[in-house]
Amino acid sequence: LAGLTPREIEILRLIAAGLTAKEMGRQLDISPKTADHHIQAIYGKIGVTTRAAATLYAVEHGLVRAGETTA
Repeated sequence: LAGLTPREIEILRLIAAGLTAKEMGRQLDISPKTADHHIQAIYGKIGVTTRAAATLYAVEHGLVRAGETTA
């Protein structure tokens, strides 16, 4: 999975669920800035620039199912 860490996969699933960095921070007990850092690292590793593209990547690689939410 493009060298994603387990935490990055967790964040990617939350991106696909539609959570903001602030919401991810609350859920994972990290700062929104740390969540954003993870998001940017994920984008770089999977070669996307938008949340929609990251969500599509997650669906295509079986990390989430279309319409599924994990929030």
